[in-house]
Amino acid sequence: MKKRWTAAALVLALVLALWVPGVQAAGGRVPIYLGDMEVDYMAEEILSELSIAGKTAKEQIALVYDWIIDNFHREGTAETAYFTDAELSEANNGAFGQAKREARNRGELVLRPDFETVSTVLPGGMMVFSVDSFLYLRTVAREIMMGRVGTCAHYAAALAVLLGHLGFDCRVIEGSFLSNGQWVEHKWNYVLLDGQYYWLDVRMDQSFSASGAGSRNFFLVADTDQWAERHQWDHGYSDWLSANAAEIEAQYQAEIAEAAGPWSRCSDWAKPYLEKADAAGLIPDTMAGADFTAGITRAEFAAVAVRLYQALGGKMPAAGGASPFSDTQDADVLAAFALGIVQGVGGGRYAPSSTLTRAQAMTMLGRVYELLATGAVGDGSSLPAESEPFVDDGDIAAWAKHYVYFFVANGVVDGMGGNRFAPNGTMTREQALKVAALAVETLGSTL
Repeated sequence: MKKRWTAAALVLALVLALWVPGVQAAGGRVPIYLGDMEVDYMAEEILSELSIAGKTAKEQIALVYDWIIDNFHREGTAETAYFTDAELSEANNGAFGQAKREARNRGELVLRPDFETVSTVLPGGMMVFSVDSFLYLRTVAREIMMGRVGTCAHYAAALAVLLGHLGFDCRVIEGSFLSNGQWVEHKWNYVLLDGQYYWLDVRMDQSFSASGAGSRNFFLVADTDQWAERHQWDHGYSDWLSANAAEIEAQYQAEIAEAAGPWSRCSDWAKPYLEKADAAGLIPDTMAGADFTAGITRAEFAAVAVRLYQALGGKMPAAGGASPFSDTQDADVLAAFALGIVQGVGGGRYAPSSTLTRAQAMTMLGRVYELLATGAVGDGSSLPAESEPFVDDGDIAAWAKHYVYFFVANGVVDGMGGNRFAPNGTMTREQALKVAALAVETLGSTL
């Protein structure tokens, strides 16, 4: 396994140099993209013609399989271009490419690794690329997607790419097929489904369908001995795939984690701030795996505020004593309360699972700086805050106003567009951590 993944990593690095690329595949699988923007663009367009939603994994594979049988042709000349140069130029340079890069950075898609890059080395050192390699598939799949005419190799390449987009690891196998008593050169597929590889031969099923013999003779066959009755090939590669099916699935998950980093669910703009917040020790363990675009809870915010206090040089109060709140014993909440950074919501409650408004969040973080700068928590009036008022200044409560404009004046906080602050809007986890990270970066030297 190590040898094949090492080769895969080399090719993956090459692809990433060309394109550092979507969308969760149906059934919870993550799309596997080839890594060539033109081919991946065409694959998305083709799949958009199919009703994938609500289908089982086997039904999804069958939809793609039948589409190829109905739309690709073995004989003739490609007289129609199904995609224009303008479309493919947009795929390379426009919104599609940008969207895929962002999606990959979020761990929403992975690139297809090469397990077998070179099949043969000829005399003189010339390498013959494997039919299952990126460099082979990008050329062959592109040809048939453009003109919809091709050989068995084209059919197998297109099926591998299309099923990959649906989250199935689909490989191309080279060998021969028994036709009319003779073995002829042929290509087909091997697809990973629910932890096991199955055989597919869409080109021969198309041929059988045309002759009235049905279109599912070579569809998802599990028995390799049965498959070998009409197919011959070097079993080394397919045996390796079958033996390592579980590890291959695990490797895709590792690729997702590596691509997304710990911030797999955050906005693109937030990632650098989350990295800064993490480096400063501001992100509590309770946020591991959280959706950072969602509202931050009062308990989580107390934890961030306490960590900001420590990052700015504050000393934690001694732990102990009964909780003043009936609904939480959280140590960070109790520490933040002891410091005067947070308060309850009335009735002896803290409401740890409730979210915060932007004004409330600025007040709590402002108290952290105020406590460190002046030795006590007040109303923020001692903090310098020379800044032009927001157009919705009247919506900012008096108890929050000094803190809001202090952070604005110091470049820690900005508005929401149109010179609005939106004080009553929900503070998200990524927004809160951005403010905390910038507070350390911008204000740390002032204490």
